[in-house]
Amino acid sequence: MSGKTYILGTRSSPLAMWQAQFVQWLLEEQWPEDHFTILGIKTTGDDQTISISKSGGKAVYVKELEEALIERKVDFCVHSLKDYPVNPFENCSLAAVVERGEVRDVLVSREKKLLKDFTRGMRIGTSSLRRKALLRSQSISSEVVEIRGNVETRLRKVKDGEVDGVILAAAGLLRLGLENEVTEYFDPRLFLPPPGQGAIAVECRTDNEDMRLKLRRIHHDESGQATEAERAFLRALGGSCSLPLGAWCEVEQFQMRLHAFL
Repeated sequence: MSGKTYILGTRSSPLAMWQAQFVQWLLEEQWPEDHFTILGIKTTGDDQTISISKSGGKAVYVKELEEALIERKVDFCVHSLKDYPVNPFENCSLAAVVERGEVRDVLVSREKKLLKDFTRGMRIGTSSLRRKALLRSQSISSEVVEIRGNVETRLRKVKDGEVDGVILAAAGLLRLGLENEVTEYFDPRLFLPPPGQGAIAVECRTDNEDMRLKLRRIHHDESGQATEAERAFLRALGGSCSLPLGAWCEVEQFQMRLHAFL
């Protein structure tokens, strides 16, 4: 007896596709009788000419995916949790958080220079207000320049000499097999990540009980609790990406400690 077929919506970037394929594999492990197919969808956030902080915040990465969900073109969506708004579309809800990966930010630099060796006249690329604020707080004198694009595009800008280094999420590099590009890992207690970094979110329609049941099987309780604490901090401050803030919930021996900054 053949099972059901479900359509998974995701952005079409290489990293988003890797995350979608990982979720697909987890679901096939749990529900081998069913079929899970992936549909890549272009989002507003994929337009590198726009400013994220001026065009609706991180919602630009999920808007078209949630529209496809509401219109029943897909059965569920996979997102990077750090891009998932604290207030999703009506009738959409966060159904699962996959076991979290690496939370730290990293530096990728030409000539493998560490952050402490960056001097005046050098250029560090990032589009994140959080990262810019953290760099200033550490008295980095190098110029911080706006940079957009997927992981591969940002790495190419380092190699081409457009910038001397970029700050990226470690999880993305590791998932794409690019760990050899990392120059330096930052201590998450000092260089705080954004809420949800390193976690994969799975969203479905609130009224789709069948899908919610299936997704519950791949939910990781500890990751869900930790990231919800981080997102509660973000929610309390208005849920906007126009604020430079970070939050990381450290879980150790059944205790949770929330590190945060604004």
